[in-house]
Amino acid sequence: MNTSELKAELKELIVEECDVDLDADEIRDDEFLIGPDSRLDLDSLDALSISLEVKRRYKKHIDSGNETRMALTSVNTLADFILSD
Repeated sequence: MNTSELKAELKELIVEECDVDLDADEIRDDEFLIGPDSRLDLDSLDALSISLEVKRRYKKHIDSGNETRMALTSVNTLADFILSD
């Protein structure tokens, strides 16, 4: 799977799992997913939902703490985390 396909899948995952009122293609690759600067208005439960789906679909465990915050910064950082060894 290439990076573009993965990012598209991740955007769909976010829309489905977090009940976001946007279409997946409206989510920018570099926009903040969580926090005060995010227009998606995701919270810690959404972060947990995303983390669990990433583990189920891509077999990548997002650990708690700083690693999670970094991986869930944006679609770009989440894709990089999944593709990392």
